[in-house]
Amino acid sequence: MNMKFLLGLVLIFSGLLGCTRRAAIVYPKAPDGGQEVVSEGMKTLSRSISRYLGGFQIEDLTLAQPFRDYSVGPTNLAAGQLLSAAKPGEWHYPLMHGTNAVAAAELVADKEAGKPPKFAGLDTSNFSKETLEALRIAEQLPQIEKQDYEVRRLDCPPILFVAVWLHGRSDDIIIPLPNTFGRWKAYQPYSESQMIELLKPEASKKLKAPTDTLD
Repeated sequence: MNMKFLLGLVLIFSGLLGCTRRAAIVYPKAPDGGQEVVSEGMKTLSRSISRYLGGFQIEDLTLAQPFRDYSVGPTNLAAGQLLSAAKPGEWHYPLMHGTNAVAAAELVADKEAGKPPKFAGLDTSNFSKETLEALRIAEQLPQIEKQDYEVRRLDCPPILFVAVWLHGRSDDIIIPLPNTFGRWKAYQPYSESQMIELLKPEASKKLKAPTDTLD
């Protein structure tokens, strides 16, 4: 077969393969050995925990890809700082039954501090289910077609704020989760500047209450 013809085929197929790569919602690199630590930790839990897992036993569930929690304090928010001030915390491994999230396993991992990953328990709130719903909505956003966005969780416990944070190279998308108490809209995508505008007065209000816990 003619070598020029073969080279042409290679270039055509290379181009086609390159075109199939779509921007997407992606997950951060998980801690080394994290899944094994979580799996072992879950084995130590009592079978009575099933009442907090929709009646399912631990062995009925599978671990989904993890993402990390980032927290910001009201002092930073009152100063107009949000994502730049967010500090990384625990990792969350959603526990899935089919396509439904019923809970999340928590892992503490700080590679920079030289500490091995440690199982930190289960989050049996509705957070995992709400996160999954936010990600389903995010998949339909036009921004997702233009670049990859990394899944993160963002919160400020003193003002009862929690959201899915989609971190991209050129911008960020913040999707608040319930309950919002009417202060902003659940599952609506916001830019960082829009979210700061909503969070800043809430943080300032909290800082004026010295008897409350601010951390």
